[in-house]
Amino acid sequence: MTTDNGSPTDAGSRPRPPSVLGEWADVHVSDLSGFANAIERIYDGDLDGMTIRNVIDPVELTRAIEILEQHHESDFRDHGEQTLYGTALVGADDDRSNYFADAGLINDRLHGLFEVSFTDRIERVLSAVGGGRRTEVPSEGPGRDYVPATFRFLQPGLGVMHAHTANEFCNAWSAYSHLRNIARMWNSLSYFVVAEAPDEGGELVLYDLVWDDTPDDVRALPMSQDRDELLERFDQRPVAPGAGDMILFTGGRIWHRVAPVRGDRRRVTIGGFVALSNDDDTILYWS
Repeated sequence: MTTDNGSPTDAGSRPRPPSVLGEWADVHVSDLSGFANAIERIYDGDLDGMTIRNVIDPVELTRAIEILEQHHESDFRDHGEQTLYGTALVGADDDRSNYFADAGLINDRLHGLFEVSFTDRIERVLSAVGGGRRTEVPSEGPGRDYVPATFRFLQPGLGVMHAHTANEFCNAWSAYSHLRNIARMWNSLSYFVVAEAPDEGGELVLYDLVWDDTPDDVRALPMSQDRDELLERFDQRPVAPGAGDMILFTGGRIWHRVAPVRGDRRRVTIGGFVALSNDDDTILYWS
């Protein structure tokens, strides 16, 4: 490749595309009437995402985490920079056998953590911003129900989630083959509810870069600090929701990360992914 004046260049120094970061909405859960088409707008790139305030009472979330830690801590999975409760489709076997082996138990426990159904509340919110569509967790038949959400714990001084987009794995890994057959996985969405907010750091950081414009030097690296450093040359938007708030955003399209957690308090979230079905009639969500 050469520049306009004929001198050579490489993927890492190619001219940057125009800014892609757009509108971000901030709205209370009781006032979603003006965002009935938000999911379609996020797919279209007209809206980057939204902070939906007070979806779940923080006291209820704290109690749910206490139950997990008191009774099910042996099932937590330590991945170094983050700890997970619940089996995520990311990293599942190609046939999803290990995922479904754990899903039933996790789903039962998730229902028992909250006095008012977690899934019912998430589905009401997603339907409200998805044109009133039916909202459901995918299933491949008896014993093969997907997990609606996983818990992620990021500890101060250690916790971070490196830069990524869902497009780079949802549209490539074999574990997603069923979802690719039934849902619009390209440029799909991500969602999470904050259960515990940190003292400092832990923001969701959106980069001014979409997957289609990703330089080759960034694509060549896995999720890592090295890749985060390469992305520092792009403008960024930090989003810092509070406990009980829900984030719904363009996780498939725009590069994003979670900033390192600092201070004394950890960051705990509950969430996963969202996509419209191929027939456009249903909102699907899973983790």
